[in-house]
Amino acid sequence: MTHDETTSTLVDRLGWSQTKVDELLQATAEVMGEYLSEPGTLSLPGVGQLISHKEREYISLNSETGERTLMPPAVELEFKLSPALKEQFSEMREH
Repeated sequence: MTHDETTSTLVDRLGWSQTKVDELLQATAEVMGEYLSEPGTLSLPGVGQLISHKEREYISLNSETGERTLMPPAVELEFKLSPALKEQFSEMREH
């Protein structure tokens, strides 16, 4: 589903204006981004969990030049599907 499809579906279901739905989606994305920039878990009821954690910084060695570079810690994001949604998907595959 594209952004435009998501927006138009929400406009139809909620009866809100396109602008209001765009603002809601933008604010949601900003809040999620801010929260997940640090280690933590963001629960999405009925969907699953987004889990962020920081990888350790490390020193990268260029094998050709011997140059060492300090690589900053990276934020890794993992998604765990909710058991209820996983069950729905498995039932859909069986049919």
